[in-house]
Amino acid sequence: MRNTYAVLLLAGFLYLPSFAQVHGGPHPPPPPRAVVPETGTTVPMLDFGGRPVVSLMIGGHGPYRFILDTGAGITVVADDLARELALGPPPGMQVMSASGSPAPTIVIVPAASIADTRLEGITAIAAPLQAMFKEPDAPRGVLSAGSFPGYLLKLDYPNKRVSIKKGALGQADSKTIFEYGQDDQLPTVPIRIAGHDWRVHVDSGSAYGLTLPTHFLKELPLSSEPVETGKARTPGGEFPISRATVAGDLELGSYKIHLDQVAFSDVRPGPAPGIGNIGYEVLHGFVVTFDSQNRRIKFDQ
Repeated sequence: MRNTYAVLLLAGFLYLPSFAQVHGGPHPPPPPRAVVPETGTTVPMLDFGGRPVVSLMIGGHGPYRFILDTGAGITVVADDLARELALGPPPGMQVMSASGSPAPTIVIVPAASIADTRLEGITAIAAPLQAMFKEPDAPRGVLSAGSFPGYLLKLDYPNKRVSIKKGALGQADSKTIFEYGQDDQLPTVPIRIAGHDWRVHVDSGSAYGLTLPTHFLKELPLSSEPVETGKARTPGGEFPISRATVAGDLELGSYKIHLDQVAFSDVRPGPAPGIGNIGYEVLHGFVVTFDSQNRRIKFDQ
């Protein structure tokens, strides 16, 4: 359970746009460039506490284990690894905190690769991951799933595979394919639980199943009393995490998912209220495909 809270501690870093202002002068840094073979790339989905992990080479060094996180608005590199690889800041970039907390350290990863897929010019945050993840196989970074615009990123949980391939998802049908808005910093999907409709983030970096804001503790029919199981700390503050059993299944489009418990927390990275997310305990039964360019997500079973 400690690993779950450690990832939540990173929330402020992963949602960088919500709590920091990045200034690059007249020419902001270019987005990452992905170079993927015509036949695509498929690699094993490694695991860290239920989170998908890939092996990443950086500038010919590695491989390094990186969590592949759909809930990350920016890539994160362990600060000791950033020093080891002598990763420097993007030219002309300045970062100022919008929350009063210290501004994060921004670095540029010139080149990285997942098997035969190459990523060029990744803007990343250097963060003290080694203080949060102490296991021998702990990841050295968090790779944002938004690093592959123009390609389909497929997380095949049942078969433990990660695929990257050129393509686009079809139109949203609210059954298996969902679309999220231009204002959404991260992928979101509509859900229904016990007759209540809501939108949540799709967060492969979360080990929980469903996390909802705490106001749902008063709105949903609970069949057990909520129990506080921990706290999350972000630049937006410290937030308790409780779990309880909800009398009703989770509905995601055409799918119904039984959850033993639901987590409740108002954790947020900055001033904006958190909306909650679905994580591993929901995602592990699906093949989840992300089309970041067209802002669509598909769930297959």
